[in-house]
Amino acid sequence: MTASLPLPAGARILHVGPPKTGTTALQSSLHQARAELEEQGVHYLSRGRHDASAARWITRRPVLGSDLVKAEQRWERIASDLRAPSTARRLFSSEFLSDATDDQVDEILTRIGHSDLWAVLTLRPLARILSSQYQQTLQSGGRREYDEWLRSLFTPEHTRPAPRQFWLRHRHDALARRWAERIGPEKVIVVVLDPVDRDFLPRTFEQILGLTARTLTAKPALENRSLTAAEAEVIRRFNVQYRRAGLRPESQARMLIDIGNHLKQRTPHDDEPRIVTPDWALSRANEVAAEMAANIGALGVDVRGDLAQLSAVPLTGARETTVPGTVDPELAADVAIGVATAIQRLGTAAPQLPATPPRRLARWARRRG
Repeated sequence: MTASLPLPAGARILHVGPPKTGTTALQSSLHQARAELEEQGVHYLSRGRHDASAARWITRRPVLGSDLVKAEQRWERIASDLRAPSTARRLFSSEFLSDATDDQVDEILTRIGHSDLWAVLTLRPLARILSSQYQQTLQSGGRREYDEWLRSLFTPEHTRPAPRQFWLRHRHDALARRWAERIGPEKVIVVVLDPVDRDFLPRTFEQILGLTARTLTAKPALENRSLTAAEAEVIRRFNVQYRRAGLRPESQARMLIDIGNHLKQRTPHDDEPRIVTPDWALSRANEVAAEMAANIGALGVDVRGDLAQLSAVPLTGARETTVPGTVDPELAADVAIGVATAIQRLGTAAPQLPATPPRRLARWARRRG
């Protein structure tokens, strides 16, 4: 199905990601166009660009050391806005909603109801997601080398299991089915990104939300650039050494955020190698993607874009991944500044978890269990 009509007035929309599918750019455009959206009867529910902590709260995936009370309050505010009667189209966008298990999707629907609710998935080829998602695992404390991480995904007999969260997010047919079984396939929209047309995603959301042309496409997109091979390897080794030293994991989470943010402010040199995905992994990812596309097509959901694109990533001739053996001193200094920034923040911020009321902590523990 390739309908381009907008959703009806009063529609409630959850954009559930998954990660690495243009979500940052889309959320940036929505945030910048907030006033124009309101004038056109669309309410973007995140107060900032992205209320990530709200989605992390309901899926039990908070950043270590984050304020759980504030996260719960943000989710409850969004849930309340979604429940309230309104003729406006309301949208909450968070890629972390793709972390929701079956039971958590049920909980979300219990909180906000099924009526007039649509779920939107944004998809790009699995082969294009691999290196980006690997980098994200490093920025969350991961220690595996890229080749070993890839083999855990695609080799059933591998000695270490695949990261569970990866396939919860990126088994895209299961993600679409999870929502279609609960709200109906006719209320699930799958948007397949166009590798050539960068405006396809915001333009499609203009159509879904009933916005005038260029409300979103005219906004400068916030780019979330990928790490270079050297940047990724420095972070990986930092994680290895941090774990070996037995330091506090909640401090590491804060440091990795600041290291990543600082590194992405630098402009890599043209000759800095990027992370290379070997052909065997690209080929296997294309096979899985083709299977997922067929399953999505059979669900009867509203597909906007070409499902065949999901498995059309060409091979590059790369036979293996490469790990940099040396690091530019300038890059090492940038990492050190990221650590220093985190230390300064940690030194001035009030502790978060000890301030959480005991009853809330107990409720959190029961839910997580």
